[in-house]
Amino acid sequence: MSLAVAALAVLTGCGNTQAGGEPKAGASAAPGTATADKQLQMESIQADCMKQKGFKYVAYVPPEEKQTAAEIRRDNGDYQEMRKHREKYGFEVFAEFIYPGEVGISKEEAKVDKDPNTKIVGDLSAAQHTSYKKTRDTCFVLAAKKVLGKSITKRTDIFQQFSQAKNLIVAREVDGDQLLVRLASAMADCLRGKGYTIAKTAPRDISMAVQDSIHDMATRIGAKQQGVEFNPGSGEIIMPELTAAQAKPYFQKEIKAALDDLECGKDFYPVYNPKDLKINSTLLAEYAMR
Repeated sequence: MSLAVAALAVLTGCGNTQAGGEPKAGASAAPGTATADKQLQMESIQADCMKQKGFKYVAYVPPEEKQTAAEIRRDNGDYQEMRKHREKYGFEVFAEFIYPGEVGISKEEAKVDKDPNTKIVGDLSAAQHTSYKKTRDTCFVLAAKKVLGKSITKRTDIFQQFSQAKNLIVAREVDGDQLLVRLASAMADCLRGKGYTIAKTAPRDISMAVQDSIHDMATRIGAKQQGVEFNPGSGEIIMPELTAAQAKPYFQKEIKAALDDLECGKDFYPVYNPKDLKINSTLLAEYAMR
């Protein structure tokens, strides 16, 4: 899994047996020149480090994707743009099977194919791959320390640090915002009136309440397929393997849930999303992520 895809898995909670829980709405933002420079510095350090250890690695930073005006409005909580997106993709959970390559992890994985390191890794033997991965982890740790000033012991630590940093900021700036608290409470009442079970009403919790129920629906299927136990509320997501036809009835439920969530949150999201987007933008720049 590439850095970009691994980051998405942690930020959105998507992927096989990944823990997560960051909302997709507003979770991405243009990295800017400073972030791109940091990424290139980190890639260059990793390439040099890998070369010194006898491995080939190409410093590669994927080109920045410019957001459309509609995407920017949606990320900032615009009702019409959010509705248009949710009518087609819902929360982008079962949409993976209906529109492969258009949303979520499959879209990110398609970008990885353009990374020259994908072929390099693909040509390695099993033993070489294990050694390569271990060496790249070591080189990433070195790059993170030199460029970001972050002390980590393995690649995934950077995503955990990101998540922990966001949780602290959200607790202070989002869940502590009295206007958002009132709007979240009203949204919770509306959702309960539509038959949804809402246990927590803090702004951060209410923003994910219905979406998490769809993640749980997918995880129950994935866990059954893999023969593992599913623990509701754990944050673990195990995406199933489904055909479009198999996914369709679940996707229809997801669309309805996403639109119910939006109707109840039409006053909440225009206030919540810009705050969440600003927090993410700051942290993405600090951790040199997109």
